[in-house]
Amino acid sequence: MRARVFTIAAFSLAMAFSGLSGWAADTAAPGGQVKYISGGVGEDSDARMQALSKDYNLKLLFAAKDGHYLADVAVTITDARGAKVLDAVSDGPWLLANLAPGKYEITAAYDGKPVTRSTTIAASGRREVFFRWEETPE
Repeated sequence: MRARVFTIAAFSLAMAFSGLSGWAADTAAPGGQVKYISGGVGEDSDARMQALSKDYNLKLLFAAKDGHYLADVAVTITDARGAKVLDAVSDGPWLLANLAPGKYEITAAYDGKPVTRSTTIAASGRREVFFRWEETPE
């Protein structure tokens, strides 16, 4: 038991010093096609995500209809040819990504309930896409 507590404490300390506590670092999708970041759980992480959002051209936000923010949302983004460019699980209510200009279909699934949206990414600016689910999470 003592070793387990030490391991958890050491991991927590390492996360605190790395600055990654509560949010995910920049990540490239498999194949290096899309750079993305997710998080936004807690005030510090939310502030970091807001500050970083200027560097990404797609912002996804996940919430229940009653306003509760959601995490652990499975996200799949496909391009106009149907090729999957991102397949990830968001660590928080925000997912930021950099996509090449073009048309995309985004499917976000929470608690096994998928919601699909289509969007177009322009050569400049940022597109924001909101996903809401009917039921309040327990």
